[in-house]
Amino acid sequence: MKRFLSFMMVAAIIMGLTSTVLAKDFKGDINYKITYPGMEVDASMAAMMPKIAKLTIKGNMSKFEINMGQMGSQIQIIDGDAKTITTVMSMMGQKFYYVETEDDISDELGENENVSVDIKDETKEIAGYECKKAVVTVIEGGEEMLFTIYFTEEIGSSSMNIDNPYFKDIPGAMLEFEINTGGGTMKMEAISINKRSVSDDEFEVPEGYEEKTEEEVNQMFGGGM
Repeated sequence: MKRFLSFMMVAAIIMGLTSTVLAKDFKGDINYKITYPGMEVDASMAAMMPKIAKLTIKGNMSKFEINMGQMGSQIQIIDGDAKTITTVMSMMGQKFYYVETEDDISDELGENENVSVDIKDETKEIAGYECKKAVVTVIEGGEEMLFTIYFTEEIGSSSMNIDNPYFKDIPGAMLEFEINTGGGTMKMEAISINKRSVSDDEFEVPEGYEEKTEEEVNQMFGGGM
């Protein structure tokens, strides 16, 4: 749970988005807007909170890009065939990346997570696609976290949900994602889906980034990643 929260929440610790693979012949981008209903922050913090994000997909490869303003930026590259996740960060004047395997993610999540997925009959249209509603409930240490998701089976499957097993039973591309905590809500909603030619080069780590281990990255942030 700690890894997922560091990946999604604001306050300088937003990390990225779990991705699903679209239909095998899909190549292109999903563009998201990010809002924070009910979250009370001061103006300086609000200026650093991401407002947009982009998910690029080609086959079983995906890349999620999010800009955190003055805090920096992050790219997460998921290889659904190799079952690897590469996190690329530019933060506080440093550029680095680290690679995780599916086993690494499973170890981090631990075995004591209580997760339930409830797929509802409710539907709505997002970016031109009919989406079904799902509510994922996670209980950790007595704390309940609710994730509200709208996904479309028209263009998706669950085969690439290695980044977070909480969503392994979501059978489609997630076009809306909302996390609700005691501190407020963070919501990501697809505003456009654009098919285009995508090069394999787009899923490579950019030049100028130093490879580190996850342990080294944790030490850089005082163990908070």
